[in-house]
Amino acid sequence: MEVSKIEFGLFHNQTIWQYTLTNDNRMKLKVMNYGATLTNIEAPDKQGNTTRVVIGSDHFHDYLQEDAYFGATVGRVAGRITAGRFSIDGTNYQLPLNDGKNTNHGGPDSFEHLIWDSHPFSKADQVGVRFDLFSPNGTNGFPGNLNISVFYSLNQKNEWHLHYEATTDKPTLLNPTNHVYFNLAGDPDRTVDSHLLKLASHRFGEIKKDGTPTGRLIDVADTPFDFTKSAALKQGFDSDYPQNKLVNGYDHPFFLDKSGEGPDAVLEEPLSGRQVSMTTTNNAVVVYSGNALSSQIVMDGKPMKAHLGMTLEAQMMPDAIHHEGFGNIILRPGVKYEADTVYRFDLI
Repeated sequence: MEVSKIEFGLFHNQTIWQYTLTNDNRMKLKVMNYGATLTNIEAPDKQGNTTRVVIGSDHFHDYLQEDAYFGATVGRVAGRITAGRFSIDGTNYQLPLNDGKNTNHGGPDSFEHLIWDSHPFSKADQVGVRFDLFSPNGTNGFPGNLNISVFYSLNQKNEWHLHYEATTDKPTLLNPTNHVYFNLAGDPDRTVDSHLLKLASHRFGEIKKDGTPTGRLIDVADTPFDFTKSAALKQGFDSDYPQNKLVNGYDHPFFLDKSGEGPDAVLEEPLSGRQVSMTTTNNAVVVYSGNALSSQIVMDGKPMKAHLGMTLEAQMMPDAIHHEGFGNIILRPGVKYEADTVYRFDLI
């Protein structure tokens, strides 16, 4: 196993570094310090061919043109905050609105557009990079001086491990995620229609037209949101079910059962034989099927199109500050935030 780095680009006259993590199974994971962003994962298929299995680019300038958060660390708060408003201990806060009348993914120019300090590491059983960021009090309206670290690592079990740590000096909101888009086919022309998804979730979060949660959790039974058994994503793309038609697919949080053993999510692509299993300490996973991807976005010379990739965004339930039962996303002084998500790559 090894970790190496190259100059990947320039941003405001600062060098952007890309790190490559490689294990002995020919699996590679690439990350850069701009946005603490995953730029590539290469994993073998059942024929032994190793290709890119996430949407990304080998050209830094592509990341300056897109607004789809490809592979980025998202925060302070992933997902939408209704009206950009919230209250902690009786104090009201207003965030800038960057998604219609709401705040999305932490507001404009948030974690995904910042340069993080990077520290590569190598251990007996893993290689990785730790990214550190200081987010000052008042950034995008959020209270508290926040220190946050994101650890990317790769081991010999073909596991990509994401570990988050954070502290604050004032009560604030924190609910980060990684916005990876998977396409296990390894073919940039094929959509994820035939990908098979299985989730340890019997309830999903209903959303409004603007993407904000209603606060209602719906039983997945007898809906295109039933992934308790492995099912093709296409079932939601072709469906007349109102929640699917609202977004042309999926852009929904699934409330994880957190009962028993096994992963929280399993994604498979039958032709390539690739599979990724996800386990997280968070209470939800947001499945977004790339509904808004279009030819206006070009990555690595390839125009995007709807459903070309899909996310498994491990996080606490979106807009949790406004909905009882969605989980606690308030971080307080003296408390260390920690969260873990593991994506394991296998062949079926």
